Amino acid sequence: MSNLLPEPFREFESLAAIWSCGTERERHTVRLTSEFEQLQQLYDAVLPEIERIVAHLNQFPMGGLPTQEQNLLNLSFSCMEVALPVEAHGQSTVPGGFEPERFMVDF
Repeated sequence: MSNLLPEPFREFESLAAIWSCGTERERHTVRLTSEFEQLQQLYDAVLPEIERIVAHLNQFPMGGLPTQEQNLLNLSFSCMEVALPVEAHGQSTVPGGFEPERFMVDF
């Protein structure tokens, strides 16, 4: 496996291969096309480490993160993307809500 993440976070490499999406649209698409168990797995793995992740990322200028750190930031964004479905809905979509295809993520 290529080193997508910085050394202290290599335990998340398999998650990063799926969830280190560069845009909100990509994160949204992966969330909607993933099984709920995959969302739960990401959430359970990354959320408890979020303070350690932020501390690591704070060592770098936000405008010019090295590639591995940018992947780590993107992985963190994906964790936030799945937080509401995991915490509130227990599924990847909003129960009784509009079909996700009706919404277009613009960036």
